[in-house]
Amino acid sequence: MDKKIVEMLHMGLEPVGIFFGNTTAKSELEASPDKRNCVVPFLLAAAKGKISSMDEAGCTCPGGAVGACFGDGFTRLNPNIHMMLSQGLGDRAPEGAPPMVKEGERFFCNADIALKWRQNMPYSEKAYPRIVFAPLSRWVEIGTPDLVFVFANADQISALVIMQGFHNGKAVNTLAPFGAACHSLVYAAEQMDKEEPYAIMGLFDISQRTAALKDYLSLTMPYRLWENMTKDLDRSCLTTHSWKNIEKRL
Repeated sequence: MDKKIVEMLHMGLEPVGIFFGNTTAKSELEASPDKRNCVVPFLLAAAKGKISSMDEAGCTCPGGAVGACFGDGFTRLNPNIHMMLSQGLGDRAPEGAPPMVKEGERFFCNADIALKWRQNMPYSEKAYPRIVFAPLSRWVEIGTPDLVFVFANADQISALVIMQGFHNGKAVNTLAPFGAACHSLVYAAEQMDKEEPYAIMGLFDISQRTAALKDYLSLTMPYRLWENMTKDLDRSCLTTHSWKNIEKRL
């Protein structure tokens, strides 16, 4: 059924399985601690067919460490992150600092408001000692993933959001929290232990969207939501005339 939903949605990129705490899967792309590593390229590599992985040492981006569920990477790696996310350090910025540090990314009106966002982040340590990203076609090599991450365009996102409610009748099954490009992972990890989990939309961070794909957002969900969504596809909205009209442009 997993392959069937990919075909019916005309996905150009494979769904990515996220495996927390995995130390045994062989990886073709391992994050080096000697580089500044954004999580998104590792997700993208997996969506294109490679198994990739990171440990805490290789997850060198503060926000990436948070998103990949290596605890509070902000405190460890950039304790002034709330200033950069708001109005910047101004004259206090180090000489030669990039604009995002000096002028701020301006996602929040001031540092105190940004600090509220930071303090409410659902930090997780589920990834220790290693997080692995694998394409759907290779899950059999590893096992059942903890989360599923999907790159999707607007038409595909529309169908995926609808399909979340197919078996429960709820109007709200998907949340769209603000965060860095990879933070949908930590928000989805929070949903894993909930009785009625939500899927999480992501890739909203405009400062990092150049690392993603131009016309794509993401949907990340606990595996049980993915498994539930792939049932009864022959009775889903993907079999209707409305979807068939959309298929023409996919």
